Formats: sequence, C-alpha cells, structure tokens
Amino acid sequence: MALDGIVLIDKPKYITSRKAVDKVIGILQVKRAGHFGSLDPFATGLLCIGIGQGTKLLPYMQTHEKEYSALIGFEMATDTDDITGKVTQRFENVRIDEGKLKMWFEENRGWINQRPPDYCAQKLNGQRLYKLKRANKEVNPRPKQVHLEAAEILEVGPDWARVRIVCSRGTYIRAIARDLGAYLGCGGYLRELRRIRSEGFNLKQSTSLDGLSQQGEQAVISLLDALTIPKARVTKIGEQGVRDGQSIQLSWVLDDVAAPQDESVAVLNMQGSLICIARVNREGGIWGHITRGFKTY
Repeated sequence: MALDGIVLIDKPKYITSRKAVDKVIGILQVKRAGHFGSLDPFATGLLCIGIGQGTKLLPYMQTHEKEYSALIGFEMATDTDDITGKVTQRFENVRIDEGKLKMWFEENRGWINQRPPDYCAQKLNGQRLYKLKRANKEVNPRPKQVHLEAAEILEVGPDWARVRIVCSRGTYIRAIARDLGAYLGCGGYLRELRRIRSEGFNLKQSTSLDGLSQQGEQAVISLLDALTIPKARVTKIGEQGVRDGQSIQLSWVLDDVAAPQDESVAVLNMQGSLICIARVNREGGIWGHITRGFKTY
C-alpha cells in the first residue's frame, strides 16, 4: 500500500531543502515527495515534506503563519544578506540601540511591501534572479506584500541581536535583517536562522533525518491528521460520484459542517478515508465542487 502523508524534519545546516527531501525519499522508499517551503542551506529547523498524495496538501496549509528565531549581525553587509555571501561593507564600533530595534518592528508590523534579496527565486524572462546574479547580471527584485504578525527581541549584543519573528509565507527574513541594519545606520545580515513553526506544525513535532531512519513509517502524519480544515463524510453513492469527478450532491453529505461558501472541506468516505477536498458552493441541490482528488486506495 502506498505511503501518503506528511513528514516533519528538523533540517540540519549545510544541506539544501531538496537534498533533505531526497534523503527522506531514500529512507522511506517512496517514489514522490516534496517540501512545502524551502530553507536556505545555512538555515535549520522545521521542514514540512509531503509524501505521496501528501504533496497535494500545500494549498490547504499555506495560510498558516511561520515563526523563526533569527540571529542578526550588524557589523557588516553581504551581497546575499546572510553569512554565506560576499562582504560588501564593514562597520566599525557598532553599538545596537535596543529601543530602535523595537521601533523598527513596531513601524513595520502588519502588511508591508518587502524588497526581496538580490539572490532570490523571482524570475525575469524565465530565469531565476539568483542565477542571473551569480552570472554577474544586474537584478532588481520586485517588491512583494508580506505580513509581519509579531516580533520579540530575545537577546542583544554589541553588534548582534536574536529575534523571534512571526510572519506570513513568502517573507524573506534575510530582507528583514538587511532593512533593519539600514534603519540603524549599519550593516544587517543573518548569522543564523531557525524555523520554529510552519504549515500549522511546530518544530517540537519534528524528527532528525537519523531519527526518521529509526522511526520509519511511524513518523508519517496521515493526510487527515495533517489537515486542519473542516471534514465531512459522504455516502457510498457519494464516494463513487466523487471518484467519477462529479459535483458533490447535498443528498450525499452525511455531515453538513458549518462551512461558509467557498471554504475548503475535506471529504471522507464512510470508512473515514480522505477522498477529496471540495469547495463549498451550495446551490440547486449541489453541496460543493471537487478541487483536489486523492487516490489513497
């Protein structure tokens, strides 16, 4: 029987997120897997990886906030805005004002337009900006809207600060380090980055790659346990209708959950297995329409 679900890995330093996925594929002996948001090679922490049919879950999990612990250095600036980059400027005798640190986060709380780092995954004429930058081409990343929910200054040193940041998907913590340094009149780059929360999961729920080798399939979170959206069962006739790709009839639904129009609902068969995710659209005897099917049988 195919293995489907989610694996939570505490990614170690110095490997890419893709390499971590490849290791999970090798350990669990599955054909398909993919991560739900990459971490840079120097970063560590929670990496959510979909296994088999679990790779289809990302659209229904990406609204969850992400949380990071970031160690920001202010004595220099780099071309990547992190410790792996080329030093572009150094600053002597830096002394950080904790009050100004807090002020920047207060002024930038909520939705902001963030300019991504030059080394980013945006595309220009079909090419990633980081590839153009490596080829010594000039790049100009397009600003994007991101949401900073909360920030907490955990520690402050003479030329560094450790900060807890809660933000939306797509936020560049490297760009926060860069912009924070500019606000303070010095450099700004990431020395360390650790992801604590992502896709509704917490780092405490994760395992190391070595731990996964020992736990095997026991570390896989089922499709249903991974989803936090409402769930509703359908009749046997309804299950066959879903398998045939039909719109979901109101008469098929055994648990008409209190879900508003256009909300996503996980649809289960009478045995409690996930068969699809549907968008609620009650009209003329129709309960909803299939947005994603699952072959878990």
